[in-house]
This record gives sequence, structure tokens and C-alpha cells, in this order.
Amino acid sequence: MAVILKLEAKGFKSFAKKTEIPFGKMFNVVLGPNGSGKSNILDALSFVLGKSSAKSMRVGKSANLIYNGGKKGSPAKEAEVSLYFSNIDKEFQIESKEVKVSRIVKKSGSSVYKINDEIRTRQQIIDLMSAARIESEGHNIILQGDIVRFMEMKGMERRELIEEIAGISVYEEKKEKAMGELNRVHDKLNEADIILTEREKTLTDLKKDRDQALKFKELEKNVKRNKATRLNFLIKEKEEKKESADKKLKEIKSQVEKYQIEIDDIKKEIETKKENIKNIDAELEEKGDKKQRELGKEIEELRTVVIKKSSRKDVVENELRRIKERKGQLEKTLTDIDKTIDNLFKKKEKLETSNEQFDIKEEAIVQNILVFKQKHGIHDIEDITNKITELDTKIESKQKEVNDVIENKQNFLRNKDRLEFEIKNIDERLSKLKDLETEDIEKIKELKSAKEEFKQVTKSLSAALNESSVFSSQLSNSRNNLMDANDDYSKLRARSIGIKEMAASDKAIQKIASMKIPGVYGTVGELGNVNSKYSMALEVAAGSNIKSIVVNNDAVAAKCINILKESKSGVVKFLPLNKLKERVIDNQAKTVSKMPGVVGLAIDLVSYDQKFKTVFNYVFGPTVIVDSMQTGRKIGVGRVRMVTLEGDLLDISGAMIGGYRRTTGMGFKEKEVDIGMGKLETEIAKLQEKINLIEQKKTENDESIISLRERKAVLEAKIVSAENKGYDTGDFSKLKEEKNQCKEKLVKVNVGLSNVESDVKALGIEIERLRKEREGVKIKMNNLTSSSLSSELNKLEENKASLREERIKNNSQCTSILQQVDMYKSEKEKTVSILVNVDKEWLEFGEELKELDSFLIEQRGLLKQKESVQKKFYSEYQHMFIKRNKIDKVIQQLDVTIIKNEERIRGIETRGNDFSVSIAMINGELEGLKKEFVEFENVQLRRNITLGELNSEIKSFEQSMRNMGNVNMRALEIYEKVKTEYDALTEKYETLKLEKDDVLKMMYEIETKKKGIFMKTFEGINKNFQEIYLSLSTKGNQAFLIVENPEDPFADGIDIQVKFSGNKFLDIKSLSGGEKTMAALSFIFAIQEFEPAHFYILDEVDAALDKKNSELLSKLIAKYATNSQYIVISHNDSIITEADTIYGVSMQDGVSKVVSLKI
Repeated sequence: MAVILKLEAKGFKSFAKKTEIPFGKMFNVVLGPNGSGKSNILDALSFVLGKSSAKSMRVGKSANLIYNGGKKGSPAKEAEVSLYFSNIDKEFQIESKEVKVSRIVKKSGSSVYKINDEIRTRQQIIDLMSAARIESEGHNIILQGDIVRFMEMKGMERRELIEEIAGISVYEEKKEKAMGELNRVHDKLNEADIILTEREKTLTDLKKDRDQALKFKELEKNVKRNKATRLNFLIKEKEEKKESADKKLKEIKSQVEKYQIEIDDIKKEIETKKENIKNIDAELEEKGDKKQRELGKEIEELRTVVIKKSSRKDVVENELRRIKERKGQLEKTLTDIDKTIDNLFKKKEKLETSNEQFDIKEEAIVQNILVFKQKHGIHDIEDITNKITELDTKIESKQKEVNDVIENKQNFLRNKDRLEFEIKNIDERLSKLKDLETEDIEKIKELKSAKEEFKQVTKSLSAALNESSVFSSQLSNSRNNLMDANDDYSKLRARSIGIKEMAASDKAIQKIASMKIPGVYGTVGELGNVNSKYSMALEVAAGSNIKSIVVNNDAVAAKCINILKESKSGVVKFLPLNKLKERVIDNQAKTVSKMPGVVGLAIDLVSYDQKFKTVFNYVFGPTVIVDSMQTGRKIGVGRVRMVTLEGDLLDISGAMIGGYRRTTGMGFKEKEVDIGMGKLETEIAKLQEKINLIEQKKTENDESIISLRERKAVLEAKIVSAENKGYDTGDFSKLKEEKNQCKEKLVKVNVGLSNVESDVKALGIEIERLRKEREGVKIKMNNLTSSSLSSELNKLEENKASLREERIKNNSQCTSILQQVDMYKSEKEKTVSILVNVDKEWLEFGEELKELDSFLIEQRGLLKQKESVQKKFYSEYQHMFIKRNKIDKVIQQLDVTIIKNEERIRGIETRGNDFSVSIAMINGELEGLKKEFVEFENVQLRRNITLGELNSEIKSFEQSMRNMGNVNMRALEIYEKVKTEYDALTEKYETLKLEKDDVLKMMYEIETKKKGIFMKTFEGINKNFQEIYLSLSTKGNQAFLIVENPEDPFADGIDIQVKFSGNKFLDIKSLSGGEKTMAALSFIFAIQEFEPAHFYILDEVDAALDKKNSELLSKLIAKYATNSQYIVISHNDSIITEADTIYGVSMQDGVSKVVSLKI
């Protein structure tokens, strides 16, 4: 049982010093005079148990609980009270046998709570007490004045108190909560009805889009499966090719090793036989003539030379055959490239023709859409459609960003795995390096040196290949730019030449121009420069005067006229500067030139030399240039001479001349043409110089690549050989550096991975926002248009979009075709270059073959002569010569075998190199296919289908997808989301109905059982009350608890009535103070007996009792103290008659002291 073992107080109210009060487990009484501080013990208990109200502890604020210093002492800094509870029965959720609960209050008023000297919160203290069924506001703690409250308690309050004891109030609270919940559910159901109605309409609208999206998704899935299967086919095919090539390369290496072993054995055999010949020669030297020995030596040298040259001749003849075959292949390649380029251009022409047809169709559809909208009065729909398109574009852009970020994330993950694998591999190599470094230092050094050189060569080769790629790209771009510049220049030059040729087509003008007569300046058109925008208008404004020739004076004009007469070349109008009179520009023309829509005076729109001002004033006069016929009519026809930008003339006479005008080429020189030609000439020269420089650098770079590849192959073979023998260790410091670099990269990869994940999350939020916005706009559009109109309009829009997609596709194919043409042209140039080299090799080997034939004829004749001379000598030592010749013949045969084997090795190695190149190409293609297959890793592959069928299906599926036009893929997610919400709302509605039924059922059960539960509790308490009151009454009176309304006990309260002798009944209000106290105490004890507590604390509840009643109360408490702990505070000596422990409290100088006595 969780009884109070002791109380410790320090600095709390009147307890200045640390005061310890041990309590017994049964009946404890605290006595003392008024003001001694005995009630402060109860305040201390309440203080620890968690009472928050300072007034309940008889102070104004919490800080007043701290000892104030009394009369002579010093104030305490803080007040601390600790209660020790028994926990033998483990009623507190703590393992210790005792539980110490402490509370400290500071001068600031703040409190600190502790459990077993560990700081806790007030709520944790309350929770701990609640677990042991101890409440700070419970009925087991009766403070001063509480007994009065019980005496003055109204009948309704007593009933509510019994309801609380019976647990009915809990049911009432549950009922109120349930009613609140039901009201909330009703509100939600009303909202759900509205939402469900909206969702049903939206679902109907979305179903078509959803069905189309599902079909599109299915097609997309089929395309992915087919592409994945096709890639899988290609990967397996490449892997089989690689496996076959690897097998053949292995066989080739095996053959090379076999021939090399044979060569080594033959060389050893040759050395042995040469040693035999040496011995024979030594013997012949002793017996024969010195001259004969020299002759034999010469013959031997000649034979060696003949053998080597013969072998070389075989090699040359083989090379010539190979070159011939290679040349045939190259020529066939050139023919194929030319055919391919022609086919590509034909395909491009077809695509361009198709695009022209698409343009016509699209224009017709646009017109139909416009007519449809005007017919049905659809105005705002276009803005909404544009808004939807804009949102779709943003969503697609963001989705692309998401895909890029996800791809980036995958790259980070792959890099992470790769780096972790590399670190592990480096650790293994470092371990191996330590073991091998002591075994063969020289071999390791050689391998390190070879690896270092291989690294440099690889780096140089990589750089050279990169440069080659850059050169190719630069060359292609420069050539494209040069082609564009030449096209632009040709157009400008054609326009310039056209102007000059049209001017020169006049025979008379041409005659005067060819004479180079001093004082002739040229035609008016040649002397003026205009903006191309005003060219047509100024040409019309000048009229025939544009062909007039400007001369210095009238004498020059007369001379020119005579020349034309004599040559019968024609007639020309001449404008002599000394006789020509200016035309006056009146104020009317100046006024009109400043009006809206007027470009300006014609003379102001021409640039010319100031000395020809009179000429251009004469030619244009007051003519005004306007932007259109409409502007001229607004100004007034006949007001001034006007010309529109399109060349329509409004004469001052009122005549209007106009219509369609072709550009004659007789106009003024255009500024843009001359400036543009000058710029383009400079640009073309720079581009040509750049192309020549790039081509030179590329050629040099290609030669370097060939050299570096040969050196790399040699070093690679050397390194592989050393590695196969177990010397692949690497550089210790370099490996450590690589490991550190890998770790640094891994850290960066992890950071990048974290950033990427944040980006994915942010982009997802943004896409969701855009999708919601788009859905709102789509709903708005659906509200504006009926389903039939929307369907027709969507069909037109889809047709237009389909045409645009086809045109974009065609444009893309045209661009691709041009790129392919450039690629094939580049390939053709390379092939031609190789063919030139092949022809050069053919000539070189042909010349070498001729030289070899001539040399061999000469050497064989000389050998024959020397051998005839040697025969005479052989006759004398025939047996020795025969033996030596046999050995020599064998050596020659062995040499031939070596040469043939070496030739075989070279041929085999050539084939091996071809296989190595083939394997490298296959590896590259395989790597590309595998990388492409990454996005299809989780796609299910198809079985029992051919590659042709796959390609056909892919083409068919993609065509179906294109025919579907723009597909709203968001409809899938939106439809499912709306459907899920709809189903969830329906399910929730049904659930809420069930919950409502359950609550109503529970409420019915509460209403049914509440009265029974209440009456059962009431009867139990009433029985206890009667017994307790009878035991306390000195007059034998009886007391009862009366339900004021037996039919409906909850409608009224509960009264207390006391029966006196003579059947006299009085209610509690009519009783004396002592009798009221006895009745209230009986009611309190009745409740406590119904709900027993671990301990009871009573503060001066006997204040209104006389000695006799106090003794009766003491006996009653002693009876109950056998089952619970009682702590009674009193100043009545009679209360101690049955107490087990007595505590005396006294006060001196404001400080309370406690003395205990166990009876």
C-alpha cells in the first residue's frame, strides 16, 4: 500500500530549518495551538502532491510559501518539501522500494519537481501519482473549510458528486463528445455530397482522357518492351561476335607462340650446324688454299643475300596482291558513298515536298478553327487553351528536369558503386604490392617504366583523338559556315549584278559609259544610295529620270548626244549641273511630310554627294513617300504628289497609278547590298584560311595517331606479358594517391546525391502545383464549352498538332540527312586520302619488285660463276665439301623455314590486329548498347519473336502514338486520385453511419443503465452513511440520503435528513453546527469507504465537535485506520484517544517545531 512514510520540509512557511516528520501506517494525529503551524504540514503535503493554487495553501502567491525569516531569523532562499512513499507493492511505476517526491519553489515563484532526486515536470509528478491512485484534489484530502463546503453542499451538487463516483459523468462526457462528433460528421457528409457531385462530373469528363492515356501508356509500354527486346537481341549478337572474335584472337596468339617456339628451336639447330661447318672449314683451311676459303665465304654470302632477297620478293608480291584487293574495296566504298549521298538528297527532297503539303493543310485547319470559333461564339476558350498549353509546356519542362535529375542521381549511384569498388581493388593491389616488391625488383621496375610510358602514350593518343574529333567538328562547322556565307554572298552579288546589268541593258547608256568621257558622272540611279525598304517607292518617284545621265555641263551633254547620233545607239536624257534648275518644295509638301503614316519627303530618303543636290531636287521635287494607299487617301488625292512603299503613285493631278510591280533592277543602289557584300567577302576569306589551317593540323594529327597506336600496341603487349607473369603491382605512392582521390570523389558524390534528392523533392512539389493549376484551368474550360463543341474543337486542334508534329519530324529528318551527308562526305574524303596512299604504296612496292628482280638475276649469275670455280677445289676434297654442302643446304632450308615462319607470324599478327580492332569496335558498340539498355533494365522482355517483327511493331506502335496527338497523361493520375477520393468519401460515409449507429446504441445503453448504476452507487453510499452516522451519534439518531425525485433521480438533487426520536425528521440545513459536522463527516466517510484510498489527510474537521463527539470520531478513524493511513490535524485533545502516533507542533519566534510520540 502506497502510504506516506515521512515528510521533510526546509524553508517552507514556518519550517525554517530542515524538519523531518515520520508517519505511522495507521492513525496519526498532529496537535498544537492555533498559529503553531500544524496546518502547514497539510499545506506541505498538498504542495508536493501538485496543487497549483497558492490560495488553497493559504497564501497569496507561491513565493509566499518560502520562510520569511520570522521575528529574528533570516529569510530562506527557497522552500523545499519531500514526501517519501512506500512502494513495496510496486504501485508506483518505479523499481525502488521507496519513492521520494520533492518540490522546490523559488523566490520568482517558479517550481522544480523531482522524483528520487531527478528533475521532472509537474505533469510527470501528477502522472506518477495517478498511476498509484493518488489525486491532489481527491476526497481523501480534507482541508480547512472543506467540511463547511460539504455541510453547505446543495442537493444537485451531492447528486453530481455521486454521479462522478458512479462514473456516470464519464459516460456523459463520452455522450457529449459523441454528439459533437456526430455533428461534425453530418457537416462532413454534407461537404462530401457536394464534393461527390463535383467529382462525378469531373470523372465523366476525365474518363475519355483517361482511356486515351491508358491506350497511349499501353502503346508506350509495348514500345519499351519491344525496344528492350531489340536491344537485348543486339547485345546478345554483339556478345556472340565478341566471344567468337576473342576465341579467334586466342587461336591466333596460340599460332604465333607455336611458330615462335619452332623458330627458336630452328635457330638453335642452325647454331649447331654452323659450328659443324666451322669445324669443317678449319680442317679445309689447314688442307686447302686460302683463296678457296675466301671463295667459299663469298659464295656463302651470295647465297645468304639471294635467299633474303627472294624472301623479300615474296613479301613484296604478297603486299602488291593485298594492295590490289584493298584498292578494289576502297573504290567500291567510294561508289557506295556516292549512291548513299544521292539517295539521302532524294529523300530530303521528298520530305521538303511533304512539308509544303503540310503547310497548306495546316493553313486550312487554322482557318476552319477560326470559322468554328466565330460560328459558336467561343472567345475565351483560346486564352484558356493557350494557358493549358503553357502549363503543359512548363510541366513537361519540369518533368524533363526531374528525369534529368533522376538520371543524374543514377549516375551518382553508379559512380558511388564504382568508387567503392575501386577503393577495394586498390587496397588489394596495395597488399599485393607489399608482397611482390621484395621478390623481383628489376622486373617491377621495367613494368613500372613500361606503364609510365604507356600512360603517356595513351594520354597523348587520347589527346590526339580528341583533337581529331575537335578538328573534324571545326572543319564541318567551318565548311557549313563557308557554304552559308557563299550562299548569302551569291544572293547579294546576284542582286548587285542584276541592278548593274539592267542599267547596262540600255544600249545608249552602255555606249556613253564605255566611252569614259570626262565630265560624265553616271546615271541618277548609280549616284544615289537608298535603304532597301524604300527602294521600290523611290524608283517609282524618280520615274524615267532614274536612267538620266548626270554630266558636268551642257557642253559635255552636247558631246554625248553627238556621239549617240553618230553611232545610232539611241536616246538618253542628260542632266548638266550648270544648267539644271531646282524644283521648289512648297509648304504644302512639308506639312504633309509630318502627318501620321507619312515616311517623309522622297529627297530626304536618298544618300548622295552634295554636289548632286540640284539633280536629286530636280528628280524628286516635292514628292512625298507614304506607308500605304489608305494613308494617301486620308491626306487627299491631288493635294501633293505621293508614292506608297508598294510603288503606287497618287499624282497631284488626281491620277492614281498602281497595281502589281515587279522589281526591275533599274532602281537605286541599295546600301545593305554593298555593306553586306563587303562583310561577307571578309568573312569568306577568313573561313577559307581557317579551313586550310584546320586541314593541315588534322593531317599532322592523323599521322601522329597512327604512330601512337603502333607504340601503344607494343607497350600493351609488353605490359600484358609482365602482368601474366605476376608483376602487375603498380606504384605504391600512386595507388595511395588514387585511393585518396577516390575517397574525395566519394565524399563529393555523396554530397551530390543528397543535393539531387533535394532537387527531386523540390521539383516534385513544383510539378504538383502546376498540375493542380492546370486541372483548375481545364475545369474552367469544360464549364465554358459543351462536350460536343469541345470534342469537335479538340479534334481540329489535334489534327493541327498532328500536322505540326509530322512537319517537325520531317525537319528533324532533313537535319539528320544533312548531318549524314556531311558525315559521308567526310568519310569520302578520308577514303580518297587512303586511296591516294594505297596508290603510292602500289608504286613503291612495284619499283621495289623491279629492283629485286634485276638484283636477283645479277647475283644468281655471279653465284653460278663462283660455284664453277669452286668445283675444281671440291674435286680434291669432295667428301668434306659434300658434307659441308649438305649441312649448308640444311641451314639454308632452315633459314627459309624461319623466314616463312616469320612471314606467317607477321601475317597472323596482322590478322590479330584486325581482330583486336574488331573487338574494340564491338566493345564500343556493346558498351553503347548496354548504356542504352540501362533505362530498360526493369522492362519485361518478349520471347519467341524475330528482330524484323520487333522493328515492324515498334514502327506501328509509334505511328499509333503519333496519330493520337497530344495526350493528357495527367488524366491517369487525376482520374485515379479523384476516383480514390470519391471511393474514400463513400467508404467514410458508410463508416460514419456505422459509427453513428454505434454511438446511438451506446447512448441508449447509457440511458438504460445510468439510472441503475447511479442507484446502486447511491444505495451503497447511503448504507455506509447510515451506519457511520449512527456510530457517531450520541443520541441514537438516524440519518439518510434521500433522492428528491425517485422517478427521475437526475432531474433533482439528493438531500440529507436526520431522524430524531418521535419520528421527527430534519434536513441538514436545520441541524446545529455539530450535527451538521457529524452529518458531513458521515457523508465523507461513506464516500471514502465506497472508494477506499491509501491514506487520508483531515485538517481540523473536528473543530465544531464537542469532546464526546470528538472521541466518537477518533474511534471511527481508528477503525478505518486498520486498512488505510490517516493523518489528522487538530487542536482538540479528545481526538488523540485512539491515535497510534501523536505529533506536537509549537512555534517560537515564527519557527515551527515538531515533537512526535508513539503510543
